[in-house]
Amino acid sequence: MLNVRSFIRLQNVISRFPTTQRHLKLIYPQFSTVQIESEYKISDEDITRLKRKFASPRNIVSNFYNQVERTQNIKTGCHFGFNKNKKNQWTCKLSVQWPNPIVFSSVATTKAKAGETVSLNAIQWLQDMEKLDHSGKPLIVSNKQRVDVASSPIASIDLSEQNVKQISSLVRKYIQDIKPLINKGKPVLIEDEKTNEDELNFVLPSFSHFDYTNRNEYLYKNSTQTLNKLVQLPIDDYEVDILNMIENNQVTIIKGEPGCGKSTRVPNFIMKKYSQERKGSECNVYVTQPRRISALTLANRIAGERSEELGNVVGFQVRLKQILPKKPGTIVFASSGILLQKLQADPGLKEFSHVIIDEAHEQDINTEILLMLTKNALQLNNKLKLIIMSATLNAEHFQNYYGHSASTIEIPGFTHPVKTQFLSNKLAREWGIYDTTVEENGKPYWNPQLVANVIKWIHNNKSPGAILCFVSGWQDIIDVNKLLQKRPHNFDIMFAHSKLTPEQQIEIMNPASDGRRKVVLATNIAETSITINDVVYVVDTGMQNISSWNAEKGIKLLDRSWVSQANAKQRRGRAGRTQPGECYHLYTLDRFNNCSEYPTPEIQLTPLEHTIINLKIHSQDKARVVLSKLLNSPSVESIDIAVSELQILGALDREEKLTALGKRIAAFPFDPCLSKALVNSVFLKCLDSTLTIITYLSSNVNIFKETTAADSRIIKKEYSSCSDHLAVAKIFSEWNSTQNRYNNNSNSSLSRNNLILISKLKNLFTQHLYNSMLIEDKDMNNFNLNSEKSLDQLIPAVLISGFGNLVFRKSFLRRNGRLDYTFINDAGIKVIQHSESVNYNKDKENELLTYFREGRSLDNNSVMLNKSTYVPPTLAVLFFNGQPSFKHDGHNNCLMYIHNGKRVNISCSKGDWETLLSLRNVIRSFIDFLMETYGHYETNDETFDEIMNFRDSLCSVLCKLVEK
Repeated sequence: MLNVRSFIRLQNVISRFPTTQRHLKLIYPQFSTVQIESEYKISDEDITRLKRKFASPRNIVSNFYNQVERTQNIKTGCHFGFNKNKKNQWTCKLSVQWPNPIVFSSVATTKAKAGETVSLNAIQWLQDMEKLDHSGKPLIVSNKQRVDVASSPIASIDLSEQNVKQISSLVRKYIQDIKPLINKGKPVLIEDEKTNEDELNFVLPSFSHFDYTNRNEYLYKNSTQTLNKLVQLPIDDYEVDILNMIENNQVTIIKGEPGCGKSTRVPNFIMKKYSQERKGSECNVYVTQPRRISALTLANRIAGERSEELGNVVGFQVRLKQILPKKPGTIVFASSGILLQKLQADPGLKEFSHVIIDEAHEQDINTEILLMLTKNALQLNNKLKLIIMSATLNAEHFQNYYGHSASTIEIPGFTHPVKTQFLSNKLAREWGIYDTTVEENGKPYWNPQLVANVIKWIHNNKSPGAILCFVSGWQDIIDVNKLLQKRPHNFDIMFAHSKLTPEQQIEIMNPASDGRRKVVLATNIAETSITINDVVYVVDTGMQNISSWNAEKGIKLLDRSWVSQANAKQRRGRAGRTQPGECYHLYTLDRFNNCSEYPTPEIQLTPLEHTIINLKIHSQDKARVVLSKLLNSPSVESIDIAVSELQILGALDREEKLTALGKRIAAFPFDPCLSKALVNSVFLKCLDSTLTIITYLSSNVNIFKETTAADSRIIKKEYSSCSDHLAVAKIFSEWNSTQNRYNNNSNSSLSRNNLILISKLKNLFTQHLYNSMLIEDKDMNNFNLNSEKSLDQLIPAVLISGFGNLVFRKSFLRRNGRLDYTFINDAGIKVIQHSESVNYNKDKENELLTYFREGRSLDNNSVMLNKSTYVPPTLAVLFFNGQPSFKHDGHNNCLMYIHNGKRVNISCSKGDWETLLSLRNVIRSFIDFLMETYGHYETNDETFDEIMNFRDSLCSVLCKLVEK
């Protein structure tokens, strides 16, 4: 019998459940006094042990009790309850009523940690009760037969008799005719007599002594006529010190406060010195910027200060756009990625006298790798001078990295006074805002109405001057723009975002029309290196989008987060570059003080697969060894996960050496998953559409104008009812053929500029395909990418082979007994389709979807996908990465476990499974052979013809397997 204390405690637990659950629990009062009186707790050592074993303990507990309710028709009363105390600590209580009533509780600094601890306690208890096995799988049948949480098949395969015959014939053909050809030996690599000149290489032509003398004289005269009329900047007083430091050290670290003039003056100091010594032709300065718009604007500005046209002394080099000097004695501004490409061909950077890495404090991945590779270049080329510049870098950190060869100088800055205001209730009322919520559970809360009201208030109450507003991403820009456009306004609204073309980005420098106020809506792209002369007012939301890889959720997440204090100061400084200004931080001073001092290095937040493949070009050492040499090394766990993913992908072997696939994709400028899909599309005859898809995903542009999510979905559905990726490919193809004929955009919903950008990038990526010997002509306009119509039915096959991600439909019973569906990924996380996706609200129709690494975290238990593609179960089995196995259930039904560290279950007969497995083995073997040899055969070789005929037969059979 329960004592009074226990009964009161039980009533408190019960009161937190819905009424229907409370009723059920009171009907079954099988209570144990001991279990209710003492909360179940395990030791810290057990917690640590279980943490290492179970990555998602809360999911294990939830899945277990869902399985019990579904299969045993038992109401388990499983309930997680959370409360926050006055000390800002989270209490989590987990109460269950099966197999015995019990309560688990934990207190932690975060909600997630508290939930994790109680779940680990529950797992240990369920194992003690012999309800979970050692790996966390349910044991809920009386004979302890294991019932898998994911045992319900998510899809089924039923091959027709004709399908089986076609597959068997193809497999027999491969074994009898093709395999012997393969085993004869691989063809010898044919050297291409043509030189593959990368259009981005900047190598000056050879000149005579006379040419150099003339250039030296020109530069000498020019140095005495220009630069004297410029506005004095703080860094000008340090010119001699900086030049002496550069002369006497291989590495110079310049910490220059915002407004000191380092980005514009330092390259000119160097050129001026060489020019006045009549050896200007020996000075070739290459300056990297983390963003293309910075390289463009700085090049234009310095050429203007020198009273020269671009292409004389000053030039720039960014993706798809360049103006380069044609004579020695140069200053070239470039994006960081361009210099990385140059380092592949010239590790010692012998074509440059000086390399300047600007804005090093941003700590993006390209800059991290540049710092390491230029450190190596200094050893290969002792004449090279390296200058590291930033406004907010930790100079000591950099000096320790480069050692005794580095010297540091600090330059004070100059900015006009900026009046700074942080969010307060008084200000909010003045702005006409009564909901001042900007933070929820420690994360930024997006309130576009607040932002729009502040901009309108400035416009109505402040003197003339442009407004620069910092938000976190493209969708935020759209949100604010819509609110500003709602009523008649007097704004010239401009955008600054990496999705836009360089021509579109540069428009933010243009003045407003007469009588109108300029408003620039920008992400952190406008934080540094860009001076918009007419900006007087800055509105800072304090938010930024941070990409991170969540291994537990199996997805790359794009989350809003607070900027660092260094970021906030940079944003504030944009208001005082050319005149006094004002900055409105839309968060409290306390929030600012709680922000980190510096931003977290990008390399510690993002998947490392692409980085590792890039570095393999420069070093064949193990990834741990190479990445440990970076200024900010990522965690060993992150490195090991990335290596494992690359090995599953097939780009690295067990010794971490580049495989045939790895060598093909090493020079591709995007994620290895995208690169593998692209390479496989060559073999499966769907290259044209896949190249459009890969270009679209890697460029991160929006093909639509300011359409709503629903409108975008409706347009895409006209082209594909179950694939966002294929829909985009078809839209682009139609637009491309139409614009070639009419030179206009027939669909007003499409962004012509972004479609043109995709077209240009597609041409650029064709060069990489040519360099990888996957196509015969690098000019896409002169070469039919597939020699016949693209087999778009096989797009899901190449996407799943590269992406390696699956989400699948899961059925469940609601409490009212109605059957419903949801999507989960192979990590067990709930997945919601964004309303712009063609697969939105199609839970009952599609069993399997694939996606690239993208998504927005909604909460701890779900994520949202914007773009996905339906994958027929047959293609999922044939092309999913990893080695599959199966388990027979005794009723002529098989559960397929397609291992990729995870599992996905698809049911079919044993005979169909064996047929598909034989085809899968043929496909893998054949593609592995093509990966090593494709492009190396003479095209008139009879062996080549026979192999290509088999490839055509294979594609034909695969198309028939997915016919509806």
